[in-house]
Amino acid sequence: MERLLDIKDAAGFLNVSEMSIRRWTNSGKLKCYRVGGKRERRFHMSDLEEFLHDSQNHSLKPLGIGDHKVPDGSHMTHFYSGSEDALRVSIPYLLEGIEREEALLVVMPPDRSRDLLDDMKQQGHPVGDWLKGGRLSVSAGMDSPEEMIRYLAGFAVRTQEFRVLGDMIWTVRKGWDLAALSVLEQAPTLMPPVENGLLLCQYSLEDFSGAAIMMAAEAHRQTIYKGRLEKSPYYAHPQ
Repeated sequence: MERLLDIKDAAGFLNVSEMSIRRWTNSGKLKCYRVGGKRERRFHMSDLEEFLHDSQNHSLKPLGIGDHKVPDGSHMTHFYSGSEDALRVSIPYLLEGIEREEALLVVMPPDRSRDLLDDMKQQGHPVGDWLKGGRLSVSAGMDSPEEMIRYLAGFAVRTQEFRVLGDMIWTVRKGWDLAALSVLEQAPTLMPPVENGLLLCQYSLEDFSGAAIMMAAEAHRQTIYKGRLEKSPYYAHPQ
């Protein structure tokens, strides 16, 4: 007999938050079974696979990087060498969000966000208007993983569609260790954030340790390296 999966298993398989699973089952979008006195949700793998197939066919979003597209709700990482490599991905990614009328959030140390915005201004983009109009927000990050998770969740629920870009060097500037960074990247209630959003975390191969890079490869289903988008062979969703 096929084993029924619980809500945590379903969220891990679909690479979404448990909040999204509850919303989809409440609306009837995702089939589930109720068991026990507490009427807990349970799922057949075949139903999840069918839902995933339908969702990927109808909810793919362009990254703005080449012709790459990813499912709605994707949490990705970009491994880069040098600032030019970082900008070759971050700027098209953000401009695609502007084109799609998504709310943008950039999380970086102030010096790096200034360089990013200056580059976009030099390309002729009205960055000042986007900031004033609330289409683009910039943050230097929070002091703890718990605060950052709440901040990201709050940003997500205030918007209809969004994309987040984070150069994770901000966590180093804040004094976080690898354990704290791992808590943020693998937060099961948030990562990937929620429906209608994308989240891209950038890691400098020069500034992060091998252990941090490996953690990032394990925490993200998709990786971008040298312009190529690939499924991470090391991805391990938290159980």
